[in-house]
This record gives sequence, structure tokens and C-alpha cells, in this order.
Amino acid sequence: MSLRARLLIVIAILLFTYAVTSLLVIQNQRSLLLEQIDRRLSSVPPFRIDQGDTIDAPTSAGSPPMPPADSYSDIYIALVTPDGAVEPQVLGSLLSAAPVLDLPETVDEAGPHFETIAASDSSMSFRALLRPDPGGQGTIMTALPLQELDDAIGRLERTLSLAGVLIAVVLAALYVWIQRLGIAPITRLAQTAEAITAGDHSLRAPDVDPHTEAGKLGIAFNLMLDERDETDARLKQFVADASHELRTPLTSMRGYLDLYRQGAFRETAQMDDMVRRLSSETNRMTDLVKDLLSLANLDEGRPLRNELVDLGRILRDAAQDAQAVQPGRPIASDTPETGPIVCADEGLIVQLVSILTSNALRHTPVDAAIVLRVAAEPRGAVITISDTGPGLDPESAAHAFDRFWRGESSRKRGAAGGSGLGLAIAKGIVDAHHGTISLDTSLGQGATFTIHLPDRYTDCDASDGSTTARTDENSITDG
Repeated sequence: MSLRARLLIVIAILLFTYAVTSLLVIQNQRSLLLEQIDRRLSSVPPFRIDQGDTIDAPTSAGSPPMPPADSYSDIYIALVTPDGAVEPQVLGSLLSAAPVLDLPETVDEAGPHFETIAASDSSMSFRALLRPDPGGQGTIMTALPLQELDDAIGRLERTLSLAGVLIAVVLAALYVWIQRLGIAPITRLAQTAEAITAGDHSLRAPDVDPHTEAGKLGIAFNLMLDERDETDARLKQFVADASHELRTPLTSMRGYLDLYRQGAFRETAQMDDMVRRLSSETNRMTDLVKDLLSLANLDEGRPLRNELVDLGRILRDAAQDAQAVQPGRPIASDTPETGPIVCADEGLIVQLVSILTSNALRHTPVDAAIVLRVAAEPRGAVITISDTGPGLDPESAAHAFDRFWRGESSRKRGAAGGSGLGLAIAKGIVDAHHGTISLDTSLGQGATFTIHLPDRYTDCDASDGSTTARTDENSITDG
């Protein structure tokens, strides 16, 4: 059932409830007024009036005293004889008509009781009390007109009817308001979603108002679509870049094999050189596939092997490894003798530091200094790896952690090498540890990578030092 149909049903239920309530109020008010009239009729004692217009005292002992005659200006009193004849006794001066008793022959058998009877003038009716005559001559009928009661009920009915119309108008206005601000935008949003599902990805939710729930839903819907388009664009770019990176070594390998089939390599030295080049391209493809698999594992959020890790020791080892690769480069580590200790996946942290250190070795001159630092924070630790190289321009720095981004206009491998996945993997490792990584660089000012790793000791306590082990394919190489 649609939201519009449900809203209409609610409005119909409210109007029906009001109508039923109004009828109950009218009925209750009428009953209350009738009770008041009945009490007034009951207060009039049974008596007869002689032809001289004097009120005879009641024959029964203990009856209340007779009220003055002028108090009966709106009362009709008559004697109903046993043979059915109606003899009027009192006709109030304010009465314009008399009640008409349809079946007077039965009143003497019914005992004291109240009836609503018609009048000789059809424009009004009477409330009558029928009770035995104290003198035993028949039945005394005491009646009061219901004109005031009918007028009061009529006013009440008109008031409730007017209120019902007002409520209906208000509900109609509310329906239009809700329809315009809530239901209509949601309907348009649903139609837009159906059109997008059908293939028109350029559509967006129209008429979004941030002050309404439907508008907020439309804004969130548009943001979701924009993010989806960005994700699709990144995925397409990623596939294109990966295809390019894989195509280059495959083209080289196929070229060498074609030349071999054509007999271009006859001598042993030529064969050795061809095998060396094929091996190099194979290793390049293997590293690229490993990097892609590592990124896939990080994106899937594979469980980490949480354990207590000494960050100072890891940075000192990384500095010594880098010094062994380039002995002439000034490389220093600024770390405490022990610690700081964090709960992390030690293998991934080692690979993170290795990626950033190798990145500095590869992209800076051999005389540029590299410094590795680590310090404890109130809720974790901070690692900085800085160099005094040429740095990066703002555009390259903005894309430094993008996949396959090498900061070069040419996509060919030069002296810098790499596939452009190293920093993307580094960011994936930091994200997996719920940390942050940032790059501070400018042209001629070097580059500084800052990693904040949060305190996650509870994870180590929960896992007792180990969780699901990573497979060999998770080992990450610098790209």
C-alpha cells in the first residue's frame, strides 16, 4: 500500500471518528436534557383543576404543596379518563399547541412512565409523564414542550457540523502540505531510482530541500550516486592502469618469444640475455600481481594478526636495511631505546615502514638525508619518515596515495620505476589499523610522511596475541 493511500485512510478514520464522537455527544446531551425535563415533570404533584380554575389539593397524604398557577405557563396537564377521553386541565399561556396522545386507552395500564409524544402542531413535540389520578378517575398526563431542547440540540448539531467542516478543511490542507513536501518528493525520488535502474545514470533527485526529511533523503541519495560514479570511475581507471601495467611486460615477453621463434637468438650470449630479460619481466609481473592481491586483501578488511609491536625496533631495523642498500646516503633513526609499544600486525607495520623508506631511497638523490622517527602519544604513537629530496608539487601531493599514481606525465618506467601502488598499499595498511597517514611536502622542501597509530591494546587482549593468520599472498612489496 502506498504512503498516499495510507494517509488518506488515516484522514478517513479521523473524520469517521469525529462523526461518531459527535453523534455520541449529541445523544448524550439530548439524554441529559431529557433527564432534566423528566425531573421537572416528576416535581409537579398530581392534581386536578375545577371548572373555576382553582387547584384542588391532592388526595394523597404527604404530597408537596401546590405551586402558584403562574409557574405552569409552559406546562400542559390533562386527565385521561378510563374510556379514553382527554380532558385538558392546564394549558400554559406560553403553549401554542397541545400534545396528542395516540393510544389513550392503554395509559391506565402502563403505570407511571415518560413518553415523547407529538403535538397538534407538527413543528414541536412534548415530553409527558403519565401517572394514575389520585382521585381514581383515570390518568394524569403532565407534559412540557421540547422546543428548547430541540433548539439546544439543533445549535449543538450546527456547531459540531461546522467544526467537522473546519476539521475536514484542516485535514485537507495538511494532506496537500504533506503531499507536496513529503509524498511527492519521495514519489519523484522513486521514479528517479527506477529510471537510474533502467540505465540512465545521469539523473539525480530533483527539488531537494534540506529542511525536510524527503529533501534530506534526496540529498543523501544524490551523494550516494555521486560516490558511486566516483567509485565506478576509479574502478575503471584502476582496471585500465592495471591492464596497462600488465600489458607492458607481456608485450616485451611476447616480443622476445617471437624473435626467438624467428631464429634471432643463435648465440649462447644472446640466449642468456633473452632469458635474463624474460625473468626480469616475469618478476615485474609477479610483484605487480602481489601488490594487487595485497590491495584486494586490505580492501576486504581481512583480520589482522594483532600483537604487541616495538615500533622503535622496527624503525631502527629499517634504517639499517636502507643504509645497507645505499651506504653513502645519510640515514638516521630517532627512536627511544625501547618502545613505543602498540598493538598491531607486525608484518604489515614492517612492510609499511619499508614502503615509505624505499620510496624515499628511490625518488630522492643519493645525497638526500632520510630520518626515521617515532614517539609515543597519549593514545597511541606517531611515526615520521622524512627526506630532504626535491619534494612534490601540490598536484602530485594531492594524488600521492592514489593507485598507479607516479607523479609523472609519462607512463613509462624510468629510473624511478615502480607501479604506483606502494603509497596506496601504505595507506591501506594504516587504514586497516584505524590510523591516519599524511604527506607534508612542497617543491624543494623534501617530503615528510606522518603516521598516527591508535592505542588498540584491547584488540590484543581479546585475541590473546593472535588472530586469523595472513597467507603468504598478503606479503606486500614496494611498488
